[in-house]
Amino acid sequence: MREQIEVLILDGQFERVRQLMTEHDFMEFEEAFIGAAQNTESVLFYTFIVEEMKKNETAELHDLAFLLLVYPLSELTDAFKAAYYHAERSVQLTESKEVKSLLQLLFLYTVPEPVLTDRQAYQVAKQILVLDPHNKIARDLMKKAVRGLEAGVVDINDLNRMRNA
Repeated sequence: MREQIEVLILDGQFERVRQLMTEHDFMEFEEAFIGAAQNTESVLFYTFIVEEMKKNETAELHDLAFLLLVYPLSELTDAFKAAYYHAERSVQLTESKEVKSLLQLLFLYTVPEPVLTDRQAYQVAKQILVLDPHNKIARDLMKKAVRGLEAGVVDINDLNRMRNA
């Protein structure tokens, strides 16, 4: 199915790709779709997802757009910032009750130029741990966020010493 999706997307035959998406399990479609996008790195894959969202916005489509932007299309300028939008929409559409959506958001704290602040990462990790108390990724990134928050705290005595210097 990966090759078929690749040819259809590059030919702009979005209706046929939509048909494949509805005929197959979404996870199976998602895997083939990302594989095809990885192979070509064409922005037409993202265009298809945006067109689908215009018809029926779902968390699954935002998750797929997120995956496109953080893997095959990650070299595009501001791809991670655009991925943040899709991760945030997925969280909103799932009412913050899906660990997968929250983990996508938290992933953006781990990229070379993090899209989330320490405080945001802490809050997202905290929400994940409410849903999944044993989630190691959330625990580890919460610790990192706390260290970042603590590093940002300035001791008032240090400020006074700098003023008097």
